[in-house]
Amino acid sequence: MASIGSIYMDLMVNRSDPRVNQWKFMSSPWPTLYIIAAYLALVLLLLPAYMKNRKPFDLTKIIRLYNISQVIACSALIYMLSSAGWLQGDYSLGCQPIDYSNNPKAIQLVNAFWWVYVLKQVELVETIFFVLRKKFNQVSALHIYHHVSSLFIAYIGCKFIGGGMFSIPVMMNLFIHVMMYTYYYLSSLGPHWQKRLTVWKPKLTIAQMIQFTLMLVHSTTAFQPGCKVPKPFFALYLPNVLLLYKMFYDFYKRSYKSKLAKVN
Repeated sequence: MASIGSIYMDLMVNRSDPRVNQWKFMSSPWPTLYIIAAYLALVLLLLPAYMKNRKPFDLTKIIRLYNISQVIACSALIYMLSSAGWLQGDYSLGCQPIDYSNNPKAIQLVNAFWWVYVLKQVELVETIFFVLRKKFNQVSALHIYHHVSSLFIAYIGCKFIGGGMFSIPVMMNLFIHVMMYTYYYLSSLGPHWQKRLTVWKPKLTIAQMIQFTLMLVHSTTAFQPGCKVPKPFFALYLPNVLLLYKMFYDFYKRSYKSKLAKVN
């Protein structure tokens, strides 16, 4: 019977993408796990204790700059991913095996996956913003789980399945983020914009749920006979999408449907 150590080495060395094994953060899951542990300690213990007897920070200008930066970064990554075969019609929207070669387009795809992973690290700062502004109600289980799971899935994506059909849900997610951070930026411009954008707030949550539905439908093609993709990683990915859908739906019911029922 294989030991845990030998299974781990087989997974990290033999079943991972050899092109990324020496890249920053990619040699093992430990750097990612350390980042997650530090993040949880910071936003759940250390920063709340630090802010206990302090006034909320005014981070309006910093957050505006952050939101604009996110829109630019997500848009650039959508182009980087789509121009590596999708725009040319080289790839299918169904089952698309991962190209592990050193072909320039394949390298461009896996590079984009690495930058998506880095972007997920950067997004952890959003929780820090909430805590420093004493918006503790926004540091919810959904918020924390979404950030942690997104970072770890991004690591798995780059380490094992950087390209092929997995780039479709990544592009979907980036597109949703362009919408989301555009909304956040505009709503930070003051009451006039906030009033005009009120109708769009629940629509963003609906867009998230539509995204998860499309991800689920698209990912089922990975389990078709003859689809040569690493199925265990898609099997790990699907329950996470289902859980996120459930959590976003519960948030939508609690935040918007209940308010609408009261109005009626």
